[in-house]
Amino acid sequence: MGTGPDFQGDFDITRFEPAGPVCKAFIESNGPFDFIRGPWGSGKTVSAVFKIAQKAGTLFPVCKDGKINVRCAAVRETYRELAKTALPTWLRFFPKYGPYTAKEKDAYSGGQDRPVNHILEWNVLRQWPQGWKETTVRLEMQFGAIGSENLESFFKGYEISYGWLNECDTMHEDVPGLLFGRTGRYPPRDTIMEWEGERLGYETDPDTGQKVIKIPRMVFGDFNPPDEVNWTYKREIEEPEKWPGYNFFAQPSGLAANAENRKRKTRADYEAEERGFGGPKAADSIRNVHGKYAPKKVGTIIYDTFDLAVHRSPELLEPIPGLPISLGFDGGGRPALALGQFLPDGRLRALREIVSQPDVVTGATRFATYCVELLLGDFKGYRIEGAYGDPSDFEGADRIQGELSFMMTVSQAIGVMIMPTETNDIHSRTEALRWYFGMHDANTPRSIWDPRCKTSIRGFVSQYHLTKQASKGKTNTLEIDKNEYSHSINAWEYLCYGRRGRAAVIKDAAQAGRPNNVVPIKSITVRSEFDVFQSR
Repeated sequence: MGTGPDFQGDFDITRFEPAGPVCKAFIESNGPFDFIRGPWGSGKTVSAVFKIAQKAGTLFPVCKDGKINVRCAAVRETYRELAKTALPTWLRFFPKYGPYTAKEKDAYSGGQDRPVNHILEWNVLRQWPQGWKETTVRLEMQFGAIGSENLESFFKGYEISYGWLNECDTMHEDVPGLLFGRTGRYPPRDTIMEWEGERLGYETDPDTGQKVIKIPRMVFGDFNPPDEVNWTYKREIEEPEKWPGYNFFAQPSGLAANAENRKRKTRADYEAEERGFGGPKAADSIRNVHGKYAPKKVGTIIYDTFDLAVHRSPELLEPIPGLPISLGFDGGGRPALALGQFLPDGRLRALREIVSQPDVVTGATRFATYCVELLLGDFKGYRIEGAYGDPSDFEGADRIQGELSFMMTVSQAIGVMIMPTETNDIHSRTEALRWYFGMHDANTPRSIWDPRCKTSIRGFVSQYHLTKQASKGKTNTLEIDKNEYSHSINAWEYLCYGRRGRAAVIKDAAQAGRPNNVVPIKSITVRSEFDVFQSR
């Protein structure tokens, strides 16, 4: 141990104060997979550094040599990224020549575009059979970068206790699982004090039937929110049920009253960054100032008032018995169905979508089969209040020769009269749907969306946008980028436009921004104890 230019003599590893309650919960969680996301400068990376130290001193077992021996791998995509983020933060608190660096000569080695190894030692109080005892923690940190290596080959070299993925969203979706596969390999089970089994528990090997001590295993990461096509979005937002071991910790916006790490980054700092990014609706502001998933810079997002935290239901929505359903259709080679219920007070419960595969042309007959299966399977017995579609999909058939248009074919096949909307004008139908992303009152949105409507929700967040030319004002027409997300959203647009009607849409658009601009809707009187947002 020695002192040098990076030594911070006033730092105490035992007295770390988390940047906020979210950071604290992240540090204290025992995995197996823990991930924290939030705005720039919110204390995420520092929290990861102290999660390493906290778990080393409190969670991992005492070994037969009287020490707590642990090994952690810190991984980035490239060594250049490692040198810019994870390593400087680590060295800020655990410098090469600091008080926690082990005494041996090679306690710190590596660097300059190659792996870094840093061995630390400090003492903690731990419970032994005879009582509390000062115990040495020996932590070996291994910093590495995947680079161009094959993922499986890269991780084969690790035998670690736990792992840290810095800026984990930049890595391949297989990385967390591959790194986790290398945890629990250090320290070896036969070096652990036998009495630690009473604290950690035991597990039985299914092949040998041997009872062994359960060794802690953990992978954790930090990240600024990417766009919604990233694996982090899928595992946190879209498919949490498929990833039961994953715990996500979402920090509040940097401009929120409960923003974290305000001692080190002020509201004024975030406000300046928001202005620099181009305002609160700019994608970089949404991600880096407000800590939310946001699109890459492609084109202007159409439904920028859609908010995942407000409009997406945290639970699956079941249809309300006795309340009719309504349908919206978009035709063509990749048709789509939107299905929802409109509540007596006008709010929308968006329940399901049918989306054609992007690489398969789906005809009217096949699409109608999908619709029938959904209606008879999940909505049998529900009255259909209205069905609306793109008026252009009712055209193009030679009726004298007995031909049917796409929408007429679907209508006959499912036994439902589908009505064309008055127009398929982009402004009219987008305004019709946009209304449902407003607020019914101070605490209640006009629409709530079932998480199974994955394609539509992704589109609202980022993928349903103007073309680049339209976004830059280089065309006189409003052009929406046609992609795999546009068809399902078009179906919702036709449903909402058909439901609300041309007059209501025009009236709302004319009153936008004025006081009392919510159009009154004639409601049906219901029981006062009836919660229209919950199924019975």
